[in-house]
Amino acid sequence: MKTVDDIRTLNKSVHFRPACNFYNMNELAALWERKIRRTLPRVTVTEEDLLSAAAENIIPQSVVASFTHDIFIKGCQINFPIEGPNETEACSLYPNEPFRTLDDCFNDFLAKMKDENMKQSDENTKQSNEIPPPKPVVEAFAITATCA
Repeated sequence: MKTVDDIRTLNKSVHFRPACNFYNMNELAALWERKIRRTLPRVTVTEEDLLSAAAENIIPQSVVASFTHDIFIKGCQINFPIEGPNETEACSLYPNEPFRTLDDCFNDFLAKMKDENMKQSDENTKQSNEIPPPKPVVEAFAITATCA
């Protein structure tokens, strides 16, 4: 919100890339695993697999494969310099401004999941006299965007 009224951002592209939030998919999954104290299943997709899927021209799978390749293999979201008179980065404009980390966001998300789980357990207990079995905090799912 600060950038809206900041003369330094007038007619510029403002990028938000705090270094504390740079994670690849494996690091992101490992961070979440530490939070939930579980290991998530992994599916390895090679660059060749993604390019092959993109080349098949099957909508929407080819589009998803193409975007996944650009984002996770080529790094189009972060692998470019921020330079020139029409670009700036928010962290350099506001070095004293604290930015939330993904670790903090995951903590908040996990707390909300636990609260929802407790509410659901309370509702189930009210509906019946028997104690419901504990629900898992998170269900297992495959991460398909990791690459070898």
